[in-house]
Amino acid sequence: MLQLCEIIQTTFPRATVIFLLLYTGLVICFKVDNINIAVRAVITSVLISFSVYAYFQVIKTGAGSPADYEILHLKSLEAAERGTEFPPEILTKNSITLQNNGRYRYCSSCLVWKPDRCHHCSSCNKCFLKRDHHCPWFASCIGYNNQKIFLQFLIYVTLYSAWGFVASGSHLLGWFKNNHYENEYLDLQLLLVWLLSVGIFISITAFTSFTVYQITINQTTNERFKLERQQRDFEIYNSSLNRRSTMLKNPFDLGSCKANWATVMGNTWWKWLLPVGVQRSNESGDPWEGKGLFFKVNANVNDSLQESMLLQDQLMKRVTRRRASSDVKAPILTPTLDDLV
Repeated sequence: MLQLCEIIQTTFPRATVIFLLLYTGLVICFKVDNINIAVRAVITSVLISFSVYAYFQVIKTGAGSPADYEILHLKSLEAAERGTEFPPEILTKNSITLQNNGRYRYCSSCLVWKPDRCHHCSSCNKCFLKRDHHCPWFASCIGYNNQKIFLQFLIYVTLYSAWGFVASGSHLLGWFKNNHYENEYLDLQLLLVWLLSVGIFISITAFTSFTVYQITINQTTNERFKLERQQRDFEIYNSSLNRRSTMLKNPFDLGSCKANWATVMGNTWWKWLLPVGVQRSNESGDPWEGKGLFFKVNANVNDSLQESMLLQDQLMKRVTRRRASSDVKAPILTPTLDDLV
């Protein structure tokens, strides 16, 4: 029964997306009569083809997982928990995120070491590299390997919904202006396509804009929520000490929208438009670079973050000793770099 539910959860949203694309396309091609049929067919076919191709490429490519790399597999979970087993050198040399206890991150479910920005998805029950979010319409996660094509899918669907709005809307407008309502009923299928186009265009445009913004600051949705939560915690903590709270910054923001954009979308305009893979840069010559196992960081932000963490830790120890001596419960906030990113 559980397996059947999983199949339904995976198949239903994917079938729904493809059905909506094909159904609306057929309605536009065969029901709209005030736009040249060749124009309708070409525009509709191109936008649907790009959307469907990008959709399945997102699923096929996947976000990428540390489980795909043998070198990241834990030899012993017990040893990792005790701190006697360490991750490979590619992580010890490049990772900037740690557990609350100061040890390197690992997943006890997937039995793998977790690189920076890697997180476990409870829906997929798997860890993903640079995980952004789990998208129910794909029934899969968006992350390091498929984030570019995911954004392109959003752009294609935004354009297609705009085209559907214009095509179906022009027909409905002509129906009213030419007083066709006196002799014929309103085409409910075209009305449905118009309503779908309006709703999808508004929602997808908003989400596409948010996704573009996230890429230009080199931040995932998961990191954004975590940073906001940690900022609130620090404000409460500093307020209790009558200290001025500073804004936490994202260490993966390279300081330039162009540089951040290129890490996901590439450096050429045609790669921005077409659903093709991006050859990740390998400036250091490290064979593991460009695989989502470690990332460039903003040195200034990282140094400031480390300094802030050290100061917060010193203050925490001081306050804990004072409150413990007064039989007052010590604060529970323990800032770590993993909490910040």
